[in-house]
Amino acid sequence: MKKARPTTAKKAASAATRPDVYQLVTDRIVAALEGGIIPWRKPWNAVYGLPRNYATGKAYTGINAFLLHFSGALPFFLTFKQALALGGNVRKGAKGHPVVYYNVSVRENQQTGQEEKMPFLKYYTVFSVEDIENIDFNLPEVVQRDHTPLAAAESIVSGWEGRPAIQHLHQRAYYAPAPDVVNMPEPATFTSAEGYYATLFHELTHSTGHASRLDRPDLTAGEGKQSASYAREELTAEMGASFLCAAAGLNTEQTEENAVAYIQGWLERLKNDKKLVLQAASKAQRAARLILGTADEDPEEPTPTPAQLPVLVEEDETAREYAAAEKSWLMAA
Repeated sequence: MKKARPTTAKKAASAATRPDVYQLVTDRIVAALEGGIIPWRKPWNAVYGLPRNYATGKAYTGINAFLLHFSGALPFFLTFKQALALGGNVRKGAKGHPVVYYNVSVRENQQTGQEEKMPFLKYYTVFSVEDIENIDFNLPEVVQRDHTPLAAAESIVSGWEGRPAIQHLHQRAYYAPAPDVVNMPEPATFTSAEGYYATLFHELTHSTGHASRLDRPDLTAGEGKQSASYAREELTAEMGASFLCAAAGLNTEQTEENAVAYIQGWLERLKNDKKLVLQAASKAQRAARLILGTADEDPEEPTPTPAQLPVLVEEDETAREYAAAEKSWLMAA
């Protein structure tokens, strides 16, 4: 027997109740910016590196790295079911954090009879290890970096063989695509070394959009500072700088006040285009991988296993707690 196709009314009702993940992601970032937080400029707990899944050891990438940075907690996370599997439980009242990923649905075209693939965005929920009880977590030792972050930053710059020329001719920071040159103010004029490298990483991220590298149209669109293309490119550069700062272990707290004023100008653009942050994060990740020499690695989020996804199979107390936990991050603070 053929299964009955859902009616148009049922589809509309389902769409109305399903969270719009793009909008949720954007709203969280916009709210953080309006509250004076720079999610993509401040390193993610630099002593531990990028946020990662405690059970699998895999680091979260792209927009998920930014979303999990909002938690302000230790950068190690578990799903509800992973916590149970390790003998623990999610603390009652704890709020989870969404992890988004792409999936593909296959359907038959009614006119051609051929299969069509439709990508769509989904999410599952993770919790900080600080909100999980009855597990004795074995966290990595904190490495004392001393002055090595600056050396690490310099190593990233010098290690990029395909980098553009870097000059210090003018007291302005910019990237010029035609001559393929990054200009930086003199290092001595920066209030901190961290500020210098954060700015340099921003301009180097711009340079990855050159036609000889990633060929990013937004870089050379020439549509003016009020255009969506300009906003996308600036956000891509700022996010790329954040990835590189995290890779170098830099602490950019001293530069955040100025970064707040800089990024505020793009808030309106974020509100008008709910996919803008996700697109910029994806491009920034490609840029950072190119600079770091890891461009051949798979940049996609690992597809969650069935045990990680929010599939409810039992109506018992644990199942009810699981269902509530999966929606916890949607609740108002």
